[in-house]
Amino acid sequence: MIKNIIRIVLCFILLIPYFLEPFAVSATSKATTIAGLKEELENLKKQKEDAANDKEQTQSEIREKNEQIVAAREEQNKITEDIAAAEVEIAESNEKIEKSKEEISSLMKYYQLSSSENVYLEYITGASTPTEFVMRIEAVSQISDYYHRKIDELNELITKNENLKVELADKKVELEELIEKNTKLLDSLNDQIGEINELNEDIDSQIKNQQALIDYYETVCESDTQLLTDCVSVAASTGWLRPLVKGRITSPWGYRGVIISGTSSFHNAIDIGGNNEGTPVYATASGTVAAITRKSSCGGNIVYIHNNVNGKAYTTQFAHLLSIKVKVGDQVDVNTVIGTVGGGPQTWSWDKCSTGKHLHYGISTGYYLGGGPDGYSSWSKFIANSIEPQGFPAIGVTWYARG
Repeated sequence: MIKNIIRIVLCFILLIPYFLEPFAVSATSKATTIAGLKEELENLKKQKEDAANDKEQTQSEIREKNEQIVAAREEQNKITEDIAAAEVEIAESNEKIEKSKEEISSLMKYYQLSSSENVYLEYITGASTPTEFVMRIEAVSQISDYYHRKIDELNELITKNENLKVELADKKVELEELIEKNTKLLDSLNDQIGEINELNEDIDSQIKNQQALIDYYETVCESDTQLLTDCVSVAASTGWLRPLVKGRITSPWGYRGVIISGTSSFHNAIDIGGNNEGTPVYATASGTVAAITRKSSCGGNIVYIHNNVNGKAYTTQFAHLLSIKVKVGDQVDVNTVIGTVGGGPQTWSWDKCSTGKHLHYGISTGYYLGGGPDGYSSWSKFIANSIEPQGFPAIGVTWYARG
């Protein structure tokens, strides 16, 4: 028993490195140095290049589908003309058919000669000479043949016209289906272009922010391999204050309906209303300004601050600002005005995602754009790591103090 226990313990000890390896890899993949930040910057530029290639390919497909739609519509117009011509031809053919019916009706009287043996014989035997006898037989035969040929021609004409109508109608339906299919594909491709543009815009902002952060760290670090935490430390705080002296939550954290698009999406922050544009916005804890985005089409002016609250890393986000009062690398505390409230008419010329004056205030765990072992550069991770800000009254309730 003791030997078995010893064997199990030894096996467990030997396997420990395999369990720890994924965590070690994960830790070393984070940007803890300037070199790491530069590597992430190159990855962002590669993403931008890929997005540009995707956009070019999508635009090429859009041009191709547009050309196919134009060609299909031109062919559809031609078929419409062909159908009109066919209708005229059918009308003319019907007139011919009616005239032929009259002719056949007259011929029928003569044809009756061949349908009655007695009449036929009487007609044939009424010939006065052998020559007339032969001529009468030939006349009856020709009348009968003419009648059958006319019937066959009329039937072929009717069949041809009916087949033409069906063929043209089927072709028109086929073209309508092709146009509808290509129109849907075109809508989808245009949506892709929209998504690529948004992605490109986001990557552009990240690239600018990443470069600004690198520029800042290069002024305070001795080398690209020095740990960022050794270059500068984020001032610690023991709690949070509100970013505005007064206000009320107009939109909570979590899933909500979007007024502009009429859809549902995840809101990774709270919206605070009740203030005029230009009202001072404060940092909610001590920290370091990590990134600044200016005049984004969705979010306007945005400030990101790295905070250390009770020993844990956070990034706070302040969006829809009318103005920005800080720069990357600035050390801030709860009394620092980092910007002013926007989101209203004064920002609508560039900020398309705001319907009224308010502050978009969010908190995510970790340091957005790197900055230590808790850092990360991915925008999707920043969104995924968002948490609901605490210490605020219920939605619609106005407060009059930051504490």
